[in-house]
Amino acid sequence: MGSGKTAVGRKLAKKIGWKFVDVDAEIVKSEGMSITKIFEKYGEVYFRRLETEAARKILDGSGKIVATGGGIVVKKRNIPVIKKRGVVAYLKNSFAESEKRLKGKKDRPLFRNINNARKLYKERLELYEKAADIKVLTDGKTVAAAAESVKKKLEAGFAGSKSKS
Repeated sequence: MGSGKTAVGRKLAKKIGWKFVDVDAEIVKSEGMSITKIFEKYGEVYFRRLETEAARKILDGSGKIVATGGGIVVKKRNIPVIKKRGVVAYLKNSFAESEKRLKGKKDRPLFRNINNARKLYKERLELYEKAADIKVLTDGKTVAAAAESVKKKLEAGFAGSKSKS
């Protein structure tokens, strides 16, 4: 949460001339309600099912930069599907950076309780690390700098992609 998936993904897509697709935005469009409302009305389990279905549909084809929700890794079966259909870029940031970026935002249902958010962050770290083909540290980076880091790693064929640049 708050790593910059949407902003960096959008910028990267523009840089390389690909289409940008945000899984959460597609869910909002198809359900006709915000993520917060989906969580309130149906719960997280329902949302995760929507997320899996949307990601699988979106990942068909090529020439796309796809921003998945941060919870996509919760369902372990999602990772092989995503990796088979593309390159996984992990935009790594500290929890303190997430707090700074998301402070006061009302559209993040899992970040409303800071202790719960911190717990989720810690639980998901290993999942993100394992799923990543490319890893880019985003703390203190602008959106443009983070997108450029991902672009360079893609162009280099992931050389040094497990590093933190």
